[in-house]
Amino acid sequence: MEKTKIEIDISDFPKELHPFLTGADIYDSSSGSSAKVYFISSGYYLKVGARGTLEREAFMAGWFYRKGLGTEVVWYIKGNQDYMLTKAARGEDCLADLKHPKQLCELLANAMRRLHSMPASDLPDSAVMENFYAALEKGTGDYYERAQMARFMIHSQEEAWEIMRKNKHRLKRDTLIHGDFCLPNIVAVDGEFSCFIDLAMAGMGDKHIDLYWAVWSLQYNLKTEEYTDYFLDQYGRENFEYDMLKVIAAFEVFG
Repeated sequence: MEKTKIEIDISDFPKELHPFLTGADIYDSSSGSSAKVYFISSGYYLKVGARGTLEREAFMAGWFYRKGLGTEVVWYIKGNQDYMLTKAARGEDCLADLKHPKQLCELLANAMRRLHSMPASDLPDSAVMENFYAALEKGTGDYYERAQMARFMIHSQEEAWEIMRKNKHRLKRDTLIHGDFCLPNIVAVDGEFSCFIDLAMAGMGDKHIDLYWAVWSLQYNLKTEEYTDYFLDQYGRENFEYDMLKVIAAFEVFG
């Protein structure tokens, strides 16, 4: 995750956060989301978003931490803005291990099977599922071509819509998913899974969402689809429906 050193005015932040910010070097570590993310050199991440936008993520992050799957949420503060302070994860994200693609696939598959086997039916729906159903209801959306993979190629928004319409009954809310199961969001130590981060989309949903984004992220970062089938074999072909990956691709490219 990229970090750019910045200067901040500590008075812009709630007083509860001042002990963590005082005397520390602060880095902007924001990515593409609307929230701002700061890395604090003493070993914390601070996420700042519009009021109410981090509430679900803070809840899910706390749940993941209690189950040994995430990092500790130190503070969640809801004011004019939302503030979520978490301890930095131990280890490095999976982008650091691209030179060992087979071991990387094995790590990801093991972490995903562990996540998908968690008993968690009382948790809220993944925001991804909510977005899917909202897109179906509206019947409109942006055509997000970057979400495609060559093997699941969908050529138009109309084709994506038709696949969605015909297969919407196949979506299941029976698995705890990450919702954005990409390499930067899985952390490892010495080649072993450590924890998940960036849990804004986590919740109950369809396991094929995680599978799709894992293979998408592998091919995007490795610049090849050579390891897609190896990863799916490691996860276990008996545990999913291959053709559902194109269904998820249709929902994702629809926006």
